[in-house]
This record gives sequence, structure tokens and C-alpha cells, in this order.
Amino acid sequence: MIVDAHVHLGDCRVFDLNNTEDEVIGTMDGNEVEVAVVQPFPGARDVGDVHNRIAELAKAHPGRILGLASMNPHMDRKEYVGEMKRCVEKLGFVGIKMHTVGHAVAPLSGDGMMILETAAELKVPVMIHTGPGVPLASPSMGIPCARKFPEVPIILAHAGSGVFTAEAYIAAAECANIYLEPSWCGVGDIRWLIAELGAGRVMLGSDMLPNQSVEIAKLGAMKLSQEEAKMYAGETAVKVFGLKVG
Repeated sequence: MIVDAHVHLGDCRVFDLNNTEDEVIGTMDGNEVEVAVVQPFPGARDVGDVHNRIAELAKAHPGRILGLASMNPHMDRKEYVGEMKRCVEKLGFVGIKMHTVGHAVAPLSGDGMMILETAAELKVPVMIHTGPGVPLASPSMGIPCARKFPEVPIILAHAGSGVFTAEAYIAAAECANIYLEPSWCGVGDIRWLIAELGAGRVMLGSDMLPNQSVEIAKLGAMKLSQEEAKMYAGETAVKVFGLKVG
């Protein structure tokens, strides 16, 4: 089973992108991806509407689409927490995203802490963008976050994006509740992360729809053991996000 832990739906004014529902499902079908964890882009014009679209897509494709809530935290706390609660408690979303670059949020700032506090309250993981956009996106920022909230699983998206992959490894090695999603990293780097941390700490993700087939090709190129491949391809994401899949 392949689970793509990092997929986007909707528009984005920050990176000038747009993914439709048909494109998400069509890409999954073409790459034989059974399940995708889907989130809005950070520059969505109406993030609440995109959250609703993700929920509707999940209803139309039972068991294949799980939502990850993502919203700019630079707003009234009540408004932010209210939308996260709606997504998790009413729409069935499985986590929250902290987009350090797209939302210009420092993980250790007050608004960054609000995201983690909300995740702790809702008992869901937090995915944090790392790599492009340092120092906000430095993987090491995840260490104090993980230590302050040991009950919250933290996924470092892109695992430093190749340039900062060693730093992402150090963060995960220091904190047992940090996991890595290494989209855009090289085959050798991903294989090294799995060898050092174990496949139970690393999960497949694509970020961009055209990159999905590339990340799956990397899986085949790494020559993992059968158990490692199963965990990296899907079982780690199922465990970390608490997914209910067939």
C-alpha cells in the first residue's frame, strides 16, 4: 500500500499553483497510490473553502483521502483554533500543518507555539515545512518543539530538502517524536535516513503532483527490504497519523 503523506488541493497565491480534485485523484490513480493526506496550499484565497473541498473529496473517495488542516496562524487565536477544531472534530482531519515559509511563521514564536498547543489539545500530529526558507524552515527548529510537546508527533516535511537533510536527521535522532517526510531529497539521502533511523521514522510524500511518480520511483531505486519498503511506502504514515485504511 502506498500512502502519499503530502498532497495539496486548491489554489495558492504564494507559489502561483492550483490543483483540482480531478488532478489529485487522476495522479493517484496513475501512480497506484491508495491513500493521500491532503492539505491546502499556504496561499489559498479561502482556506475554509479548501478545507471543505478536501472533506467533500474524502466523502467521494472513502478511505483514499485524509485531510490535513493548514491555515495562517497570524490571526485571532479563537478564530484559528476554531477552524482547526472544525477540521479535526467535524471534518475528520488527521493533522495540522505549520507552513514556516508560506505563512511566515517561526516555530518558536507565539503563533508557532499556538499551532503546537492546538495539536496537543486535539491529539493530532503537526507537519512542519523545512528546507527552503531558513532560518524559519531550519529542521533544528523542530527539536525544542518536540521537547516541549513530547506527546505530539512532528513530521518534518521535506526532511530539509536535501541541503539540510543531515540537520533533519539530527533532529529526528534527538527526539523520538520527530518523523521525516523526505520529498525532494535524493535517493541516497532517503536510504541513509531509513538505515540510521529505521523505516518507522520516515514516510513517503510528494508535495507536488508531478513529483509523485518521482518519489515512488525513488522507493524502487533504494532496494529496501520488503519490511522497510512497506513501512516507508505507507505503514509509517498510517501509524503516525492514526489512519483508518483498508
